[in-house]
Amino acid sequence: MKIKTVRRVISIFMSVCLIVVQSVNVFAAEDKVSDEQLEVIMDGVNSIVVQLESLGLNDNEISEIFQLSPRESSFYETTAVEVIPYSGEFAVENTSGEEVVSEIMTSSGYNGNPPSSNEEQKQRIKKIYGVALNFFKSDYYEGSSNNGTDFGNYLTYLYLSHYIDGPGRVPTSNDLPYIVSKSDISAYNQFLENAKLSNWANAVAGMGSVLYSDFDYVTSINAINTVDMTLKQGIDDMMMAGVNGYNTKDALATIAPLVKSYIVENHATVDSDEELTQGTLDYVTTQLEDLDFYVNYDKNITKTIINIMATTTISVIFGSVSIIGLCISVVPLYVYEVTGLIGTAVLVNLQYSFSTRLAVRTGIYLEL
Repeated sequence: MKIKTVRRVISIFMSVCLIVVQSVNVFAAEDKVSDEQLEVIMDGVNSIVVQLESLGLNDNEISEIFQLSPRESSFYETTAVEVIPYSGEFAVENTSGEEVVSEIMTSSGYNGNPPSSNEEQKQRIKKIYGVALNFFKSDYYEGSSNNGTDFGNYLTYLYLSHYIDGPGRVPTSNDLPYIVSKSDISAYNQFLENAKLSNWANAVAGMGSVLYSDFDYVTSINAINTVDMTLKQGIDDMMMAGVNGYNTKDALATIAPLVKSYIVENHATVDSDEELTQGTLDYVTTQLEDLDFYVNYDKNITKTIINIMATTTISVIFGSVSIIGLCISVVPLYVYEVTGLIGTAVLVNLQYSFSTRLAVRTGIYLEL
């Protein structure tokens, strides 16, 4: 039999096997957060982000807020935050209808395959999380597979395997992307370091670790919803405070970053939320005076809006959970692209070792 014919037969055989294997959840974890539940979590976080963006905060500023750990309960003497159970809807409608580009790319257009939208990135993570649940603790992963930390690492490697790795294109099922060998782990760790993507990878791994450990989904989704609804109420209150021609939206574009800056810097050191609120008001008022802000805006209305913004932000921190910050760090579009953080040479180095690593994956698949 000719070599070309043999290769074709092997390729067909492997493709059939892959379809069978991937259609059965042979290694599905029990009592873990499902991929559908993860999507709900990310929808809630997206709603929070969209609302904060509407106030004039950028991705980095939003991330800074959710890197803060809530203080002890006694700190929040005047901040009243009641848990608002999740009812099935968030303040901002889910954007699942956004167009998602094809994952198959040619080598001439290969750029590290960044997601085309936040929605596509969310769907990627949901898909990879489901794959990780199926194959973690299996022979298809040659890393450690004992706990949530290991699961988080596997989740990160799987993302790279499915969406970045490959000889100038996104891997297909024939590339066995759900198999992660020791060779892959070494190549991916080197790639993450050279591409300066360690922070992003740590966020993906951290999210996976939290979700795979003793994660209370109901409590967490209620906390996310509480933050989401608190923001909605705060924004409504600020809009109501701006009357008689006061342009609240434009004003917030200046006010919100100043409020964020003071709270992020002082949240861990002041004695109470009341002191933090007053300090924020004093600081922002002074900064606005230096900017001649009150030439165009009423001072009393502005003070009311500053107070609402400050108390809303403090309430958001009080009600937040770690999963919010992790999801915010995982989703943004700016995380990588060939013209930005990932250089062409870094991708070429990863692609250069692909054929060798594919041979190792094939050996694992065939149990050689």
